[in-house]
Amino acid sequence: MVTEERDELICAGLGEEVTIRRDRWGVAHIAAGNETDAWFGQGFAAAQDRLWQMEYDRRRAAGRWAEAAGPAGLAADQMARRLDIARAARADLDTMDTGTREMFEAYARGVNAFLASGAPLPPEYGLTGVLPEPWEAWHSVALFKIRHVLMGLWQWKMAAGGLLARVGPETWANLHFLSPVGTSVILPPGGAVKELFEHANEEIAAAAEHLGFLSEIEAGSNSWAVHGSRTTTGKPMACNDSHRALDVPNAYWQVEVACPDFDVSGATFAGFPGFPHFGFNGAVAWNITHTQADYQDLYLEKFEGRDAERYLSVDGWRQTERQVETIQVRGSDPVTMDCWQTAHGPVVHGDPRSGMAIALKYTALERPKAPFNGVRAMTRAKDIHELFAAQEAWVDPVNNLVAADTSGNIGYMVRGEIPIRASKAGRRVPVPGWTGEHEWTGMVRFEQLPRSVNPQEGFIATANQRVIAGDEPYISAYFAPPGRADRLVELLGTGETLAPETVASWQGDTTSKPARTWARFLRRQGPFEGDAERARTMLSGWDGNLRADGGEGLLYAYFRRNVTRELFAPVAGEKTWAWLTSERHPGLGRVVNGLLADVVAHLDEDNEPPGARTWGGVLRAALKGAWESATTLGGNDPAAWSWDAKHATGSRHPLSAEFPEAGLDPPRTPLGGDGDTLQAAGYGISGNNDFVISLTSVYRQVVDFADVKGVSYIIPGGVSGDPRSPHFADQLPLWQRHARIPMVRGKDPVGNGGGTVLTLRP
Repeated sequence: MVTEERDELICAGLGEEVTIRRDRWGVAHIAAGNETDAWFGQGFAAAQDRLWQMEYDRRRAAGRWAEAAGPAGLAADQMARRLDIARAARADLDTMDTGTREMFEAYARGVNAFLASGAPLPPEYGLTGVLPEPWEAWHSVALFKIRHVLMGLWQWKMAAGGLLARVGPETWANLHFLSPVGTSVILPPGGAVKELFEHANEEIAAAAEHLGFLSEIEAGSNSWAVHGSRTTTGKPMACNDSHRALDVPNAYWQVEVACPDFDVSGATFAGFPGFPHFGFNGAVAWNITHTQADYQDLYLEKFEGRDAERYLSVDGWRQTERQVETIQVRGSDPVTMDCWQTAHGPVVHGDPRSGMAIALKYTALERPKAPFNGVRAMTRAKDIHELFAAQEAWVDPVNNLVAADTSGNIGYMVRGEIPIRASKAGRRVPVPGWTGEHEWTGMVRFEQLPRSVNPQEGFIATANQRVIAGDEPYISAYFAPPGRADRLVELLGTGETLAPETVASWQGDTTSKPARTWARFLRRQGPFEGDAERARTMLSGWDGNLRADGGEGLLYAYFRRNVTRELFAPVAGEKTWAWLTSERHPGLGRVVNGLLADVVAHLDEDNEPPGARTWGGVLRAALKGAWESATTLGGNDPAAWSWDAKHATGSRHPLSAEFPEAGLDPPRTPLGGDGDTLQAAGYGISGNNDFVISLTSVYRQVVDFADVKGVSYIIPGGVSGDPRSPHFADQLPLWQRHARIPMVRGKDPVGNGGGTVLTLRP
């Protein structure tokens, strides 16, 4: 018999009793007598587990991270002040309907009840000397925005614009880093513009680390749903594998929230009420991937006046909005900065006093909105139709929403706001803001967003690939390289009847479609001599599976890096190539991976490589260098090589560089796969950190509707953000081997392995 540890606490602001039961993994299971108290309980439990992570997020969003981090946080604060996320979050809160506003307010009361409880604070407070301030409802909105501001195409467009400015229109037109949708590209020429792009990319690089997307070089996620007509049980399944940068603690936090109106388990951001991304309410399961939609445009703006008092518009010179901000910096003097706004949005790059800068137009900042009014309805949805109807108010980010239900349905929809533009130019690069030719003319109507229920193929598969074959409605010019999507379709598209364990096992699939394509291509090349031939022979006989313990994965990783350089450095030029592969911000790596993906897509056509070189010359150098690097690392016997000897997680706490002796980082974990495999394990292309994993799975969920009591989930860490807690990294070993923990649901999760019970009383 399990012995429960019980405690109770009197809390102001509660209407009725709330219990927080912890299972053996420390996951909180919240039971309340009404909805409002349920959100109170979720806020309390989140603060118990992840208070410092919540502190980090709200400070980043408000431009106050440097108060804790010191000068290292200044660049991120400056960017956040320019974006004015705090103002947008307050405005969104004011537009919420009454029920949603109360949801956010109750959650904030729960957080503050924990702060008032006298419980010990996480160690980061002692390290930095800051104290937690009361949680306010708008903090949750701001937290959500800061975790998504760099997930749009802003950085991608800056990277593309910077590349165009460096290499010129003729070379740029021949660098196919993804198939273009638009045919028109406009970029004002001249050195001043090039200098502006250089400055802008440097600003993104400086801010990227503490904006929360450390180096999402191969960003993406996977999700799939299988109809009961394709499963051995006759019931549908829904699986997902969300990919993000490896935050410490993990980006997502597991929890169950129950009251008479709903009972939902899943994962969300600590600091945010509800389950906007991943959940199961007993009737419907849902998950999301990023659509890669285009909802951020960059405008080159012309300014005049000593303090850039005016900017040029299609109607002539208009008054610029300017605000002076002061940032407090731990251990240093305060920093004062100017922030400007035009009709397009905040100036995010450049100094308007120089005469030109770049403004960002972004759906999440454009005007006050109520994107979360549907989050409450999701908890109560009885089928996918009700779930989809609840998404009408959703704004940012634009997601692929995949779902399945107990009625046997599977479904897919695009949710979020996608602008309709007057021209196609802004789809690829920044455009001039003074001509009036590149404005937004509206938003794609909710009913026009792509949607499918129970497709005849019997499955749905998303991996950030192009959503529709055509261009209406326009979604994006940039999508993820197709390797993961192609692999999912390969696995799902056979027409076979699939066992649940097979469908779920694909979360650990390490077979790379691009690697298999290279292997086929190399069989038709050569023979070469020496080390180049040894490498060609080994790779050409390979099945493309980047197993953790396989030597081929190590050799392929070095080959992939070398062949990319051999193909494109001569075309772009050495200086430009060094910039593109510097990993200074995520947009650069995405361009590089797009360049390589385009080559791989045409390898079976045996076309000549880009530029004036032959495949023989490219491959000799790439293969020889790969063999030499693998030998240096693994020794002269290829049978002893192992991919996971070089390929492991490198999760870093935001403060670990500042306080290296504090033990804030989790253990390193070796893995197979790479950025092209379903088991995502992406790394930077530069070689600066060799193959340290910068992006991987941060939340896996499996819902088999033939066994709704057996649903499961996993994160690469644990529910607690405190390194001293036994639940800081206890799920990591299971995650490494693609196991999951039970998504225990119901009134007595403690009885399924032991835990604690805390009763909150009014």
